Amino acid sequence: MRALKVFQKPVDVPASKRRRTARPSVRRRRMIAFGLIAMVALGAGLGAWKVKESGVIGVALNRVHLAVSEFSQDQVVAAGLTVQHIFVTGRGETGKAEVLDAVGVESGQSILDFDPALARRRLLDLGWVKTARVERRLPDTIVVRLHERKALALWQHKGRHVLIDRGGKPITRHNLDRFAHLPVVVGQAAPLVAADLIDMLSRKPALFAQVQAAVRIGDRRWDVRLKNGIKVHLPEVDAYAAWIRLAELAAEQRIFDRDVAAIDLRLPDRLVLRLTPEAAAKKNKNGKDT
Repeated sequence: MRALKVFQKPVDVPASKRRRTARPSVRRRRMIAFGLIAMVALGAGLGAWKVKESGVIGVALNRVHLAVSEFSQDQVVAAGLTVQHIFVTGRGETGKAEVLDAVGVESGQSILDFDPALARRRLLDLGWVKTARVERRLPDTIVVRLHERKALALWQHKGRHVLIDRGGKPITRHNLDRFAHLPVVVGQAAPLVAADLIDMLSRKPALFAQVQAAVRIGDRRWDVRLKNGIKVHLPEVDAYAAWIRLAELAAEQRIFDRDVAAIDLRLPDRLVLRLTPEAAAKKNKNGKDT
């Protein structure tokens, strides 16, 4: 996983301000140190649900904030409790600028004023981000762990294409050229069942490689359009058996070499072929197949 590191230049506090800044008392410094150590240790050791129930970290944070709130910004800076680094792992498709904008922190900002929960919510609003975890690593580092969505198909909706993941969630409408190899699914409810269809079709890799698009019909079944222009009508029930039958016909009888416009597999005991207009015209003229 790639790591992103920013804010590497330390914040420099002018000497004049350092001379005028009163250093925190030993007692207060110890209080801050104890509170911060407790916060980090408990945050690493407890699950999210346990943390929420116990409220221990919340209490520690409140105490730390009460102590630090009495200090000026210059004193916080002098104590080194400012954001200097951000590390991001799991970023593949999500842009660096998008991540930093969502995290919403500036170099030199008090790390205790940074809200990890808010940053996480904003990261989850990014199309590629499936899950996000944001942590403060005292005294000066923020760690972001992303888990991105996997592109499944292009959903054609209202005349536009949208990249979707396995759960049918929209990812992005932009820069879709490099996803042109993915199948297109069409229909209002198509994204919700697209993963099941693609899993089924891909069990016959040679035939799946010919798939260009699939149209959801009445939220009951699929019509599959192949790259050679042939439309395949799959049945509502036992569609995989019909797909196997088509794969066998393609391999053994080279059915795709014929002048076929559509293949109807909706009847379990027969195969219905619809010829191209040109082939149908020749058949009508000659009275037989050519």
